[in-house]
Amino acid sequence: MITHKGIIEKINGEKITVRILQQSACSSCHAKGACMAADSKEKLIDISDHSGQFTLHEQVIIEGKESIGYRAIFWAFLLPLIILIAMLILTTSYWHFSETEAALSALLALVPYYLLLYLLRNSMAHTFQFSVKKNH
Repeated sequence: MITHKGIIEKINGEKITVRILQQSACSSCHAKGACMAADSKEKLIDISDHSGQFTLHEQVIIEGKESIGYRAIFWAFLLPLIILIAMLILTTSYWHFSETEAALSALLALVPYYLLLYLLRNSMAHTFQFSVKKNH
């Protein structure tokens, strides 16, 4: 289970917006002050809640299934990598492009992919659902 502590920023009917602090793996390291790799970002997560038991600025915990993370990794990293490699193979082996042309073609092949992801963002949002619970 993926869990994050957060604070409710906005409540609009049955939609709750929770602010979380997303931290990289090295943010908890004792040497992070001397290291440039440490990273943390604030994120806003929209969650549907029909219970009405939460209040503004309340500290909560959001949870998601581990499969959400795997799906996100697939869509954000794995599938674009497959598209890049497939385009490189097609353009160099079958269409005999130069290396520069092949690299540019592979990068341009990602444009329709990311455009499609953008157009499907609302329907994909339903597959990446989190739940919220009180922080005791």
